[in-house]
Amino acid sequence: MVFLLSEAIDKGGCDFAADGAAGIPLGAICDLLGVPESDRAHVLGLTSSTLGSHDADGTAADAWIAKSEILLYFANLARDRRDSGHADVIALLAGSRVNGFPLDDDEIMLNCYSLFLGGDETARLSMIGAALALAHHPDQWRALKRGETGIDTAVEEILRWTTPTLHSGRTATTDTEIAGHPIRTGDIVTVWNASANFDERVFDAPERLRLDRTPNKHCTFAYGPHFCLGAYLARAEIEAVLEGLRDRVADMEQTGPSRPVYSNFLNGLCALPLALKPA
Repeated sequence: MVFLLSEAIDKGGCDFAADGAAGIPLGAICDLLGVPESDRAHVLGLTSSTLGSHDADGTAADAWIAKSEILLYFANLARDRRDSGHADVIALLAGSRVNGFPLDDDEIMLNCYSLFLGGDETARLSMIGAALALAHHPDQWRALKRGETGIDTAVEEILRWTTPTLHSGRTATTDTEIAGHPIRTGDIVTVWNASANFDERVFDAPERLRLDRTPNKHCTFAYGPHFCLGAYLARAEIEAVLEGLRDRVADMEQTGPSRPVYSNFLNGLCALPLALKPA
């Protein structure tokens, strides 16, 4: 992050989405999975098209093609890693046994797919959203700069404020009732994280960005058995971004229009031009 910020400061500005946030979670998850450097830009382009699009004219067919290409990529990578002596997560999965049986190619491929999408897209969108929030809330930016707000609480508020995953679906496994509404076995129930994270019954003044907010029981990482596997990595990555901005940037200003991710599942930006003044 320090290197990316230094480059942006030297140039006087950047597209924070493409030049800053894109490389951090991508690098971390690719290192874990052992994705070669030469493939990373290609894989990032595919993931950006799987759950949404950077263009308004993206189609469902584009998303399916991108998803299929990612699955095929990881299937080939998993096949190459069997008994290869590598020490990455794919090699670990390829050499693992469950109840005495090795994981087949489909199981390895789908695990890699889930790890990659979960580890890249959501963290990246939160980082971009953090920069936008700080640029548009100078009081909170000053509080962060002066040390009046701790990084830990700031990370949690950024996660609540940005809510990169809008919703998720769950299938009821038994008949039940929620707030007086009957739910039958097999019904699909949608959990709206974007609504829960701004619930005035849980959060005081939820429409305000408050980096010192505590407690902060947001639903960004889901809950219970569905709690996000990569939550701790995402927190560490967002923490690194906030620390880098706090320590190396005196002021920042949006210099052009941002561009949203076109998705009914993800929430965030794919372009955010910023001018950065060195500290």
